[in-house]
Amino acid sequence: MAMQPTDPSDSTRAGQTGSFPFVPPPPPGGPPTPAPFGPPPPTTPPPAFTSGPAGTPTTTRVAVTNRILWIGQAAYPLANVARVGTSLIVPGRRRALLRLLAFALVVFLPVLVIAQATDGSSSDSGSGTLFLVAMILVALYFLIFTWPVLRRPDLYVLAVDTAGPPTAVLAWLTAEPAFELQATITRAIENPQAEFQQIVQTISVDLRQYQFGDSVNIYGGQGNTGVSK
Repeated sequence: MAMQPTDPSDSTRAGQTGSFPFVPPPPPGGPPTPAPFGPPPPTTPPPAFTSGPAGTPTTTRVAVTNRILWIGQAAYPLANVARVGTSLIVPGRRRALLRLLAFALVVFLPVLVIAQATDGSSSDSGSGTLFLVAMILVALYFLIFTWPVLRRPDLYVLAVDTAGPPTAVLAWLTAEPAFELQATITRAIENPQAEFQQIVQTISVDLRQYQFGDSVNIYGGQGNTGVSK
């Protein structure tokens, strides 16, 4: 008896045997999950900065995009950046001590004059009371105005100077973040294709309480006695 072939000659039915259709196995991992309809949800960018009281840690977004340096919400074109440098700023401790000394002289000088005028008289108790009041006033001035300046730490700052007056300043308690960010910004200035974005933790300070910048004496001209910047 002749055997009938089981595989059909039609190429469109290849893979089938006899009269039972061939069903391919399902792909591993289950059926693919259909993509949701509509555009993907937008990603929320990090905030430009978070502020806080002076002396407290804050975060600032530093980025370079399209040849523009962003520090928080301020934009500095890299073509206008004249200098990127790090330096150490210290609180005005000497000025605070000099102000304390001047206040003490103003307070104690009248007391000494009164005590000298009433030497040996019956009003010595009054002079002692004035002296005690003067000491209390000097102590209060020290606690309110001098001690906060003396306890402020030295800070390492990264200053970005532009061709014009604006200057951007970021401050840290340690030097490493300032040096690392300075190198990153410098590489972005040298490489036109470089872009980056990072969130740095800085210290919020009142620069009026720190000695920042150079003291310059100007000689010549009319009425120039010195300029501090």
